Amino acid sequence: MLLAGDIGGTKTVLALFDENNPKEIIKEQRYVSKDYSDLDVIVRKFLKDNPCEIVSASFGVAGPVDNGKCKTTNLPWMVDEVVLAECVGTKKTRVINDLEAMAWSVEILDKNDLVCIHQGREIDDNRGVIAAGTGLGEAGIWYGTRYHPFGSEGGHADFSPKSHEEDALLSFLRNKFQNVSWERVLSGPGIENIFEFLVNTYREKPAEHVVEKMKEEIPAAVITAAALARECPACIRTMEMFVGLYGAEAGNLALKLMAFGGMYIGGGIAPKILPLLDSDTFRDAFLRKGRFRDALSRIPIHVIMTSKAPLLGAAHVADLLAHDQPIF
Repeated sequence: MLLAGDIGGTKTVLALFDENNPKEIIKEQRYVSKDYSDLDVIVRKFLKDNPCEIVSASFGVAGPVDNGKCKTTNLPWMVDEVVLAECVGTKKTRVINDLEAMAWSVEILDKNDLVCIHQGREIDDNRGVIAAGTGLGEAGIWYGTRYHPFGSEGGHADFSPKSHEEDALLSFLRNKFQNVSWERVLSGPGIENIFEFLVNTYREKPAEHVVEKMKEEIPAAVITAAALARECPACIRTMEMFVGLYGAEAGNLALKLMAFGGMYIGGGIAPKILPLLDSDTFRDAFLRKGRFRDALSRIPIHVIMTSKAPLLGAAHVADLLAHDQPIF
């Protein structure tokens, strides 16, 4: 069996895959991350509940990975490849960044897992992956003699406004945070930050039933649903800003990576707001790069619709390890 993991700040997902069909999930289990002291505790529990021989394993972890170790960004964990290898029972074990894991899935995703929101021109070249969810992740795929995904912490780079209103948003967020990164506006909490800015600066008035619902449910989900239903002007404007910012940063990443092979929009938010992403608001913000507008217009943009992309990517890495194929 192959063992793959998708480890985030709120949830940890472990799964067994058929070593002869690394896209087939045999067993999958979700855990609440904060309920456990470290990842190896969860792995031991999972393998105790599902005893089997593990040929190889790969774990996509939210945080920077250095020499097989990762101090997770949103959890008090130190994930150690050596410790996990002992838990799993094979040296063919790797810890990789979670967005790197998502990037590994790009070449094996089914066509129905992707929705094209900008046609562009399909060529073999560098690719980029950007994913807003609990946080904001960014990764690249270098095209040389083969595709080689790599992670980054680009979501923590400084937020850069492109309009007077976004200038005001940055000023507002500076009063809340010591450092205003792109993650502060492009994530679930980022949606809430934009909404708070629009309401507290009297730019938009929220619908009363939305405010009440936000007290009982996850605010970002309420805001998103109300915007899609066109029920609340403040929510609609929040998501317009969010989508414009998403397009702008996706365009930034495309330029930095020279990602002429395509941009891929992943994470938990994108599939839920597909009608908003498939819009001139997103595309115009993506293309608004002055003299490079024409170059960016040739880049195809896809939305990853499956939430299992990081898990499938981790399984793909485990499969390569099992067959002694190069990973790094």
